[in-house]
Amino acid sequence: MTSEAGKHFESGAPLPLSRSLPQPGRPPYREPEERLDRLHSYFLEGCGDEIRPVLEGVLTDARRVRNGYGDEDVGDGLASVWYAAAAIIELGAALELDEADVRGAAAAVAEACALPLSAARYVLFSAAVANSRLLELPPLVAVEIQLGLLLGFDVLGDVSLWTQNQNGIECIAILGTDGGPSRRVRAEAKATLRRRSRLSLLGGSQLRSIPVLRFGEAYAAIVGRLGSVEPDVADAYLTEAAAALSPVIERERLLEHSASRERTLVASAERRLMRLGFDLHDGPIQDVLALAADVRLLQQQVYPFVLADYQHQAYGRFDDLSSRLVELDRQLREIAHSLETKSVISRPLGEILHREVDSFAERSGIRAELEIRGDPDSLSSAQRITVFRAIQEALANVREHAGATNVSVRVRARRSAIELQIVDDGIGFEVERALAKAAQRGRLGLVGIGERVRMVGGTFELESAPGGPTTLKLTLPRWEPLTPQ
Repeated sequence: MTSEAGKHFESGAPLPLSRSLPQPGRPPYREPEERLDRLHSYFLEGCGDEIRPVLEGVLTDARRVRNGYGDEDVGDGLASVWYAAAAIIELGAALELDEADVRGAAAAVAEACALPLSAARYVLFSAAVANSRLLELPPLVAVEIQLGLLLGFDVLGDVSLWTQNQNGIECIAILGTDGGPSRRVRAEAKATLRRRSRLSLLGGSQLRSIPVLRFGEAYAAIVGRLGSVEPDVADAYLTEAAAALSPVIERERLLEHSASRERTLVASAERRLMRLGFDLHDGPIQDVLALAADVRLLQQQVYPFVLADYQHQAYGRFDDLSSRLVELDRQLREIAHSLETKSVISRPLGEILHREVDSFAERSGIRAELEIRGDPDSLSSAQRITVFRAIQEALANVREHAGATNVSVRVRARRSAIELQIVDDGIGFEVERALAKAAQRGRLGLVGIGERVRMVGGTFELESAPGGPTTLKLTLPRWEPLTPQ
């Protein structure tokens, strides 16, 4: 979303939308749909194509909110605030929100609900920082959105969030300044974490600070320079922000614990696969090499006893056996190599996936395409391995069972999740029956993908029917720690 719409609202200039805002002194909107439609049009102004369906979903939810209140005027007003708050969060999550948009949204709510601008800002801020969608985002993203709203509403000129650990205090987020935090800001954060200080003076400007409590103890501290509002107004905003940040930080601690468990589980699974790779190399691969040597020796020993008329045919048969053993050796080495994960972690994931898909197309003769959107290299090691293994196993299933001529692999790295979709144009199958039979026979390809994904907190969907196509979708939640590990 561009900031132009926000500038229109603040300047009072006519909006380039299908409807114009009511002029001062005129009554607020009376049509049931008009307030929400107006807000929706404002938020759609200049936003990207990918966020539009999300905002349509927000609008649908806001209409349910309005219907739930019953009273038309009350319902319209509260639904308008709810919509604007949810839209702000979605735009922030999609990196399509700036400070002018925030101020313009407050002006839009003020007009839609016939509220003073200062009241609309506070109501909208309170609704936005308490929006449950923030608890679905990576904690660092949620923190940046919540702190950014303090800047967007001119409550603070700059703001930082601090936490403490065994090594002292640490700034985990800072907005509104190009440089790092000053020593006095650091000192204020330290004092706040120790004694819950809320106000200190720095030269001619004011520092405002408040602790973020967890079970009654100061776990973090918000510190910022006062913006254009009065100190008591800033304190009201900071109180709302601290209360809203508490569950976000608590979720971060839970995710950190979950991520630790995830790393342990994935590492254990990968160790078993690595052991299998070593066993293949030291066992079956060596046996194949020995068998190939025996075939060559047998060829030399048998050749003198073969009649001249049959020597060419006998040589052909031995050559066929040797070729098949060479191919078997190649396939076993390829499998053993694919079980290694060191390169998956150390090399760019895009490169690894392109190599895997290209290798699949070359081996199988099936046309395969790979599309990667976003930055897949920002994934954790466990997520990288899970994505790689899922693609590897899904392509193996396509090669062995699907009878497909085309397969597409799409990876999308979003701020809140990693999405993977694999579609083939094969013969398809009845999902429940096929998975049940595979599990009974110990063939756990697709079942194994689902278990691996669920093990790291993701979701797994498989859609197919006789005649095809078959679509595999998986989603892994993103998580980045607030503090470096």
